[in-house]
Amino acid sequence: MKASDRMDLAELYKFDEIYWIPVDRPNIPSEASFTPTESPATTLEVEPSTPVAVIVEEKVSIPVQEKPITPSGPGLQASLVEDLKATAPSNSQDSQILPQVTCRLVVVGKINPTEKERLQLVLSAAPVSLQPSDWQVLEPMDSFTVSEFVEGTQAQIYVFLGDQIPAWKVQLPEGKISQIGNKAIYYFPRYISSLKDSEKPLKLAFWNSVKEIINYNL
Repeated sequence: MKASDRMDLAELYKFDEIYWIPVDRPNIPSEASFTPTESPATTLEVEPSTPVAVIVEEKVSIPVQEKPITPSGPGLQASLVEDLKATAPSNSQDSQILPQVTCRLVVVGKINPTEKERLQLVLSAAPVSLQPSDWQVLEPMDSFTVSEFVEGTQAQIYVFLGDQIPAWKVQLPEGKISQIGNKAIYYFPRYISSLKDSEKPLKLAFWNSVKEIINYNL
């Protein structure tokens, strides 16, 4: 084959050099003059004194940020739970506080607004004639016995109305005036607002007992 033919063969492949597979690459004699055209792809410039492997390693090396190590076991989470338990309010009886009372008479019961209006009419009528500041309403507290409740508050007269704690009823004589320590108590098992016109004897019984307990404690 002539040298001119070999030149034509090199010209045929000079633009396809990046697709050559080594086993398929044509055997072009060394004496053929072949200068490949620069590829449009970006050429990596490497200084003669710098190894290629080092350049590649610097290009692809990406620093990895270490994840914070989460402590195994109960650790911090258990500690926080214990702190919450320590600061949480206790539901024990010792944490229950008796209300402060600054008046003379206390009405004990689950008193709704209607019942309170009726009581105001009764207690403000002569000869009782109590002012709103002379009495207040407290709800039963099952964390205490009735004796603890009465002795632990500062009133002088206690009128128990309507539903009460079952354990308290044992110590509250129904419809009678009695004493716990030096304090007068009276238990009426109905609410005044529930009394019908046909139950006039019960109304009179309540009214007379209220007058008696107020006068008794003067």
